[in-house]
Amino acid sequence: MNKLFTLLVFLLLNGFFIGNSFAGQDTCLKNADDEIITVSGNSATPVGSLSQSASDQCSDTPDEYQLSFHMMALCTSDPSLLDYSSCEYMLEPIAGRADVIPHTIRFPSTGSLDIPAFTIAPGTYNYMVAIISNKLGIKHTIKTSNTTTGASSSDGKACWTSNAGPSGISNDEADTPHGATVEGGTQMLTCGAIADAAPVFSYEIINVMSDGTNCSGTYAANGDRGSMGVIGNGTAYASLLQTNSAFATDCEDADRILWTISLTTPLVVGPASAFEFNMRTADSVSVDFSNSSDTNIIKMGADPIQTFLNVINP
Repeated sequence: MNKLFTLLVFLLLNGFFIGNSFAGQDTCLKNADDEIITVSGNSATPVGSLSQSASDQCSDTPDEYQLSFHMMALCTSDPSLLDYSSCEYMLEPIAGRADVIPHTIRFPSTGSLDIPAFTIAPGTYNYMVAIISNKLGIKHTIKTSNTTTGASSSDGKACWTSNAGPSGISNDEADTPHGATVEGGTQMLTCGAIADAAPVFSYEIINVMSDGTNCSGTYAANGDRGSMGVIGNGTAYASLLQTNSAFATDCEDADRILWTISLTTPLVVGPASAFEFNMRTADSVSVDFSNSSDTNIIKMGADPIQTFLNVINP
């Protein structure tokens, strides 16, 4: 069996990875000064992206992205319905919220994920799976081409995360395992001069998976399970969990996310394999403006990161 004492996390967030060739359809349009291009004056559609020339939202690469792991594994059979019997663990399941393995991805950076030593039996693995906390943190500062309005009527051409929250992904107020979420429409950023930027981590609770559903709606089956689409190395599926072995039933008991990738190319592990685990945060923050006719910016929403596990066989 292979034994790896430290899982190296190569956070490949350089110009090659986040350049135009990797830009997504929702990537914020920017000018030569790295400013998000915004309209001048009040508008319900202040920004543009590659797919929409006028919108109230676009996607950016955050300065820092914080997440916490409950479990990581490779599996030969689909674990997305809570059958982990075919899985080999890189991180054995951690039950409690207080004992998760936290990690902060900083742009650009290379670091290590602080997990215990593990063994992976040789074999062919068709699935990657992780359970992460559904409380995700974003620390970020943006520049805009025109004046933007933040919390407490602050304004300027720079805005930064200033309210820790947490907010809910559907902007509902809910009593969650991580605490109560703020009232919908709460502005989570301060705007002003770039020299005054003092960003803090702003947290978002992902307690809804279905598009267009809020906390007053009914969950889809299996923890609001849904496809997250093709993410680079396979097709991802996500569900909300109460615990590692029980699906969530509503916004107020959702504590974590089951994230499964059906791999396009299976991973083959040999007796002396080593691993590289890459995380890519390009387009993983949603820059959310008000959808009313004003210049207000609301929050930085956390979107999924892309993960790539490479197996290196000598």
